[in-house]
Amino acid sequence: MCARTQSVFYSIFIMLLKYHGSPPVQKLNLLFILYSMVLSFELVLSMIFILHIMNPMSNVWTFGFPYLFVLPFLTLIAPLCGVCATLAGSPGLMKVYSSMNATMALVNYPITLIALFIFKDQPAYVGILMLLTFNKIFLSFYGSKVRQHFINPGYAKTMEKMET
Repeated sequence: MCARTQSVFYSIFIMLLKYHGSPPVQKLNLLFILYSMVLSFELVLSMIFILHIMNPMSNVWTFGFPYLFVLPFLTLIAPLCGVCATLAGSPGLMKVYSSMNATMALVNYPITLIALFIFKDQPAYVGILMLLTFNKIFLSFYGSKVRQHFINPGYAKTMEKMET
């Protein structure tokens, strides 16, 4: 029973927060636009949540503590890493960013959500945290495809030639 439960959770993790993807075959511009939109949505939601933690400063020691300090400053470093990885076009840095996202979705966000419920914070910020969690799924999906394209940029053209 324990092995079955573990396999279910691991399967859900792999499905939602995968590290590897298949290279994109077509519509690369749409893929890049969707990835940039999801990344910018991540930045905006993170900034809103951080501003809520900083105003008033007493929030830092309540629900801000698990968000910022459980894995020290990972929630601040990860979005910056994502922007740097995208600007540099680095597959290795994008893989590190994907790992950071999975860690935040599994550690920081659930603990912060529990703290939000304990300290009875506004429901809007619970919603923002849930949006951040779901956004990690889309970041994982589009990020893995973009990363595979950066690893092998000629894949789409080769597949197109092989099909004709």
